[in-house]
Amino acid sequence: MSPQPAPPRGGGRHAQARVAYAPPPVDRAAPTSGAYPVVERRPRRAAPTSGGRATAWVAAHIVLGLTPLALCFGEAREGRGFVVNLSVALGFVALSVLGLQFALAARFTGAAAPFGIDAVLRYHRQISFLAVVAAFGHPVLLFCVSDHYRRLLDVVHDPLRAKLAWLSVVALLALMVTSIWRRALRISYPVWHVLHSALGVVIVLAGLGHAFGVHYYFGEPLVRLVWLLYAAAFLWLAVWVRLVKPLMLWRRRFRVAELWPEPGGSVTVGLEPARRHARPFRFRAGQFAWILPGRSPFTLTYHPFSMSSSTHSSRVEFTIKQVGDFTDSIRGLRVGDTVYVDGPHGSFTLERHPGMGFVFIAAGVGVTPFLSMLSTLADQGDQRPCTLVLANRYEDQVTGVRQLARLQGRLNLRVVHVISRPSDQWEGVRGHVDAALLERLLPQHRRSLQYFICSGGQMVEAVEDYLDWLDVPRDRIHSEKFGMV
Repeated sequence: MSPQPAPPRGGGRHAQARVAYAPPPVDRAAPTSGAYPVVERRPRRAAPTSGGRATAWVAAHIVLGLTPLALCFGEAREGRGFVVNLSVALGFVALSVLGLQFALAARFTGAAAPFGIDAVLRYHRQISFLAVVAAFGHPVLLFCVSDHYRRLLDVVHDPLRAKLAWLSVVALLALMVTSIWRRALRISYPVWHVLHSALGVVIVLAGLGHAFGVHYYFGEPLVRLVWLLYAAAFLWLAVWVRLVKPLMLWRRRFRVAELWPEPGGSVTVGLEPARRHARPFRFRAGQFAWILPGRSPFTLTYHPFSMSSSTHSSRVEFTIKQVGDFTDSIRGLRVGDTVYVDGPHGSFTLERHPGMGFVFIAAGVGVTPFLSMLSTLADQGDQRPCTLVLANRYEDQVTGVRQLARLQGRLNLRVVHVISRPSDQWEGVRGHVDAALLERLLPQHRRSLQYFICSGGQMVEAVEDYLDWLDVPRDRIHSEKFGMV
C-alpha cells in the first residue's frame, strides 16, 4: 500500500524510509510459575473524571489572581484618570499572578494531577508572559501620562518605593533573559534553577514593598489586609518548598539497593526505603518523581525522572540517561548511598485512560514510563494487546532492552524497534516513525485503542499529527514531552 499524502507538520520527512517489520510477537500465554509470579488481576474500572477538579483549580487561580484587583476598584477614586487606574490594575495583576507562581514551584500533586505536567509547565510559561506584559505596562503607562511620573526615571534620587519598583523590574528582565536564552547563554540547569528561584523571590518581595510604599489603594484597610494575607501566603509557600518539604523528604529517604548499566549510556537505579519500617513508595505506572542523590534534601535543585519499575515491585526503579551535569553524577552512585524522592507526580497513566488495548510510541529514554506500564500489566496478568514502537539511532543503544527481554511471554506484547542509523546487519525497521509505518502497524480497529507518546517535543507533535491523519480520536491520544526545561 502506497503512503497517503503527508500530514501537515513534517509528515513527509521520512516517506522514503525502508520499512521492515520486527519478528512476530512472542508466545502470548502468561507463565503460571517461575521467576515472575502473576499478581492477582484487579478488576478494571473506568478512570475517575478529572474535569471537576480541573475546573475548580482554574477557578481558584482566577479568583486569587483577580481578587486584589476587584477590591482595588471597589473603592471609588476620582481625579486619577483612566490611564492611571489602568496602570494600577496592570500592576496589581502582575503582582498577584507572579506571586501565585510560588504555588507551581511547591509541586502540589493534587493541583497538577488533573492537567499533567506538560500542561502545568505550559501554563506557567504562558501566564508568566501575561504577568511580564502587565508588569512592564504598569510603569510605561504612567510615564506616558505626566512628567510627574517620568521623574522616577532618575533612579539615584528616587524614593525607596520607586527603587523597589526598579529592582523588581530589573529582576524580572533578568529572569526573562535567563529563561528564554538559557541554552544560548550556556547556563547549566542547576545554576538556572537556583537563579530562577532567587529572582522570583526578589521580584515579588520588591513588588510588594513598592505597592505598600505607594499608599495609593493600599491606604484602604481591607485592601491592605488582603495583600498582607497574600504576602503571608507567598512567604509560607517559600517556607514549604525550602524547609517543610525537605524535612518530609528526609524522613522518607531512600537508599540505593542496586545499579544496572543499560545500553545507550543509561543506568537503572533501584531504590528501597532507608528506614526499616518505612511505608513502601506507592505510585501509578507512568508517573514520575523529582529525585536528588546526596546527604541532605535541603537543596534548590531536584530533577524529574519517570519510574521504570512495576507498581507491584518492592523497589522503585529509575532508568536515567546520562546526558548532563546532573545525570552524569549518577555515575558516582554506589549501593547504599542516600537518595531523596519527591513524588509521585503526573497523570500520564493507564488508570486515567482505560481501553481494550494500548499503543506506546517512544524515542530513546522516553520508553521509561512504558517500561513501568508494561511491567505492571505483566504482574497483573493483563492480556490486553499492547504494541510498543520504540525509535532509536543505533540498535546497540536501545534503552530498556533488558527490561523488555524480561517481559517475553508474559504479555500480549509486540515490540517494533525503529532504527534511524542502523548497521548493515540490522534487519528490522529502518528510518523514523512516520504515518506510513503507523498505518502498516496499527490494526483496523485502531480507533478503539489508547495511544501513549513519550519523546521530545517535535516527535510528539509529529506523531500526534500522524495519528490524526489516521483518524484516531484525539481523546485517545495522550502524550508527555521530556526535556521541557
